[in-house]
Amino acid sequence: MRNFLRLLGISQAECIHCHNPAIEDLFLCKECIQDIKPFHPIEYTHIPYVFSYRVFGKYEGVLKSIVQQIKFSKNPFLARWLGGSIKDHLWEFIEQTNPDIITFPELNLRRFWTRGFNQIEEILKGAEVPYQRVFKRVGFDPPMARLDKKKRIKASQTHTLRKEWIEVLEGKKVLIVDDVLTTGGTISRLCELLLSVGAEQTNAYFLTKEL
Repeated sequence: MRNFLRLLGISQAECIHCHNPAIEDLFLCKECIQDIKPFHPIEYTHIPYVFSYRVFGKYEGVLKSIVQQIKFSKNPFLARWLGGSIKDHLWEFIEQTNPDIITFPELNLRRFWTRGFNQIEEILKGAEVPYQRVFKRVGFDPPMARLDKKKRIKASQTHTLRKEWIEVLEGKKVLIVDDVLTTGGTISRLCELLLSVGAEQTNAYFLTKEL
């Protein structure tokens, strides 16, 4: 069975991070799995329009390998597993902020067609978090990782609100979940959009932060 799963890209023999033997039907070895835990202290800097935010860990080591495997090797199964791994940490922040709506940034059509799924949506499913699709994307900008700060700011303007949500958001507390915090430009744009239509509070949760 495991060999069949490997053929489908759902399992593999080696750990995606250290290349030691992976356990069971996962993509990681026992030691790397144990490294997936909240990192403290994370340096928190102000992000415009964001009331508060929480970060699970640094964008390095095992977490970085997992995120890259999910996004660039098109691995939704690992995204679901990762969601289960961060579930307690994410739900702790959800209980603290008590959002009315939980959502995430959308991919542009080119990125979605290429990958076939939104990695944050799969992570939320794995963490058993109910979510809504509040945003939409326009244009075909390349991945944010390839852009400098100026181009990232321009690309963030491609995020808009879905029309059916504009009147619903007034007075609501919204939590946005994303994978990597880099400059904060995208999350700032999304929160600005929410506040512009009357949202009461905007919070964010990030899987990792580039340091």
